[in-house]
Amino acid sequence: PSPPPSPPPSPPPFDCTYFRLDIVADSFTTTETSWDLYVEPREKSAVLLQATGRSGNGCLPDGTYKLTVYDLGQDGLCCEYGNGSFALTVAREHNTRPAEDSPPILTGSAFGALASIIFTVPYLAPPPSPPPNPPPSPPPFP
Repeated sequence: PSPPPSPPPSPPPFDCTYFRLDIVADSFTTTETSWDLYVEPREKSAVLLQATGRSGNGCLPDGTYKLTVYDLGQDGLCCEYGNGSFALTVAREHNTRPAEDSPPILTGSAFGALASIIFTVPYLAPPPSPPPNPPPSPPPFP
């Protein structure tokens, strides 16, 4: 007989928004690249998550956060030493993981020593830009 199927993962004990940080390595990512995530403003909080040289994910309660990606070589993840990059993707609904085809809210590769973003969850995409105003109508012909 086959073993019974595994139960689905249990939901978190509170409403939260999942995020995914994908890091594609350049030649030095495992030693040069790190990141941290904390509640904004930083003066009032400790680092929530951090890692060196690898991707990460988690589930955040509603609030404002700051993600910073660091590069000790101060040359980002691109281009002289490989074509690396990073992308931060945030779910659009509580307690669901970001879809694989969800657009990231921040990407980077050539950024120098660090790249940062402050974002709020639940994440609301910025509204589209309004269309430009049409040119004024010419005056009526006398």
